[in-house]
Amino acid sequence: MAGYMGKILEVDLSRRKAEAVDIDPNIAKKFIGGKGYGAKLLWDRAPKEVEPLSPDNLLMIMLGPLTGTLAQSAGRFAVVTKSPETGIFTDGHVGGYFGPKLKFGGFDGIVISGKADKPVYLHITQDKCEILDASDLWGKGVFEVDEILKKKYPGSSSGVIGVGGENLVSFACISFDKGRQAGRCGPGAVMGSKNLKAIVVEKGEKRPTYAEEDKFKELTKELSRMLKTHPSKVKRHILGTLVCIWEGIDGGTLPIKNYTGVEFPEIENLVPEKLWEQGIWQGNTTCFGCPIACTKVSQLKEGEYKGKKYEAPEYEMTALFGPNCLIDSYEWVTYGHVLCNDLGLDAISAGNCAGFAMECYEKGLIEPGFELNFGNGEALIKFIKLIANRKGIGDFFREGVRGAAKKIGKDTERFAIHVKGLELPGVDPHGSYGMALAFATADRGACHQRVWTPRAELYGKLKRYSTEGRAEFVKYNQDERAACFSLDLCDFMPFSEKQNADLLSYATGFDFTPEEYVHTGERIWNLTRLIAVREGISRKDDTLPARLLEEPMIAGPSKGHFVSKEELDIMLDEYYALRGWDKNGIPTKEKLNELEL
Repeated sequence: MAGYMGKILEVDLSRRKAEAVDIDPNIAKKFIGGKGYGAKLLWDRAPKEVEPLSPDNLLMIMLGPLTGTLAQSAGRFAVVTKSPETGIFTDGHVGGYFGPKLKFGGFDGIVISGKADKPVYLHITQDKCEILDASDLWGKGVFEVDEILKKKYPGSSSGVIGVGGENLVSFACISFDKGRQAGRCGPGAVMGSKNLKAIVVEKGEKRPTYAEEDKFKELTKELSRMLKTHPSKVKRHILGTLVCIWEGIDGGTLPIKNYTGVEFPEIENLVPEKLWEQGIWQGNTTCFGCPIACTKVSQLKEGEYKGKKYEAPEYEMTALFGPNCLIDSYEWVTYGHVLCNDLGLDAISAGNCAGFAMECYEKGLIEPGFELNFGNGEALIKFIKLIANRKGIGDFFREGVRGAAKKIGKDTERFAIHVKGLELPGVDPHGSYGMALAFATADRGACHQRVWTPRAELYGKLKRYSTEGRAEFVKYNQDERAACFSLDLCDFMPFSEKQNADLLSYATGFDFTPEEYVHTGERIWNLTRLIAVREGISRKDDTLPARLLEEPMIAGPSKGHFVSKEELDIMLDEYYALRGWDKNGIPTKEKLNELEL
């Protein structure tokens, strides 16, 4: 099959068996790869009764047909599983070099089941996988393990869990090559539950083929010429994801003091230019095949990571550790980000948990044993370490803000900022009606990667502070992104639906029109909704915490605004109708038949 290597590596840790099985061409045509192919396998093989941390859950690393090709940003792949934090489908998308190396070794993905009787790691070479003892790696941090594996296997790439994953923290991540995370929803805990410490891949000699190689190469040349001067590419190379700090300031969408939106003039200390002024920024790095090089490399001046260079910080972590916790120092923000990467925690969830914990401490609802007050960088670092090691107050927060709020009670659920158990990222929907709907309906819980509406709202494509046009905008972009994350290409590639469809067609020979490409994304989105429905999700869960639906923003450009329950219901009704779902958010038989589901 052009575009694909034709094999998926099936690993059963309970039986200590690894074998290559043929990719299913019918699944590939209907679900493409990456997110879509993984969702289909999860639907078929992980029914409702499968617990996320049980040996029967699947942990999948799924490549797209464009992974490892000449397409720009072709280093991407998806990590798919049933989440221990939300109990539903999740997919995390990762860049770097791990995905291409796996493909060059002859595989389109890895499907891991079972549980090893002691710590192990996978060593993958061309067409081969060994299950090796990892007892000497267990208990070590991500950075140390990555260095050990790279020394043992020069030129390799690895995916590693930290102590957060070993300790089954529900929002533990998998760190690939130290700086690239499958972060949200706890895939690291799933990996830890299987006693799997790491997956190391050595680069093979195989390469993907193309159905129409000349057309594929010509299109990628055309895209390269376009990207050289594209304003999005230029801006992201200079500012990276931190460009969103300025947009958040201008639009009033930054999360400030656990999403209350109080005055925080110190945010000026966290604009990206300050990163360079303070000497923390040390340059940029990039992923396989990417001309943008948006990732910032930083060097801390204090603490256990002093003097070394790490891929950090990104916008989301800056927003959550910064204004959300009323911390205005890039040193503390970057320290928190790097620490989460080493301990193997999703930094977005960790920052959201910190803001919630600081508010609980301020209200006298918890007694952590130290001053966990807003603005306290030392307390933030201590809190993160306690979570990863499940000690003291950290063990209390091991299941995220939803779990902590249930334990605390006292109406704390009002300001536990999550959707379906997944903590909100660095956008406050007080100031963005589109993100309110996007968070409420995202297939893995509160997620910023399915749709990004603030830019459209800020610059006039969508009317500010209105329900108008939101359902159509959100629905269409969810479908298109589901297709893109199955290819698998980066969010930041400013390619049209036609360009993505042509890349897919020239690579595989499937001959997708732009409409068929988006329609395939709609099929994938409906399948992930079916997985959620099977777990009991319905309209009652497509909502936001009370703080966001009832309490106006206190200050800033969005002062006085919030999306009311009535306004959210208006958008949900329109959204469900556009999707062909019933009033309770359940896909109808007619829609499923139309999508061949």
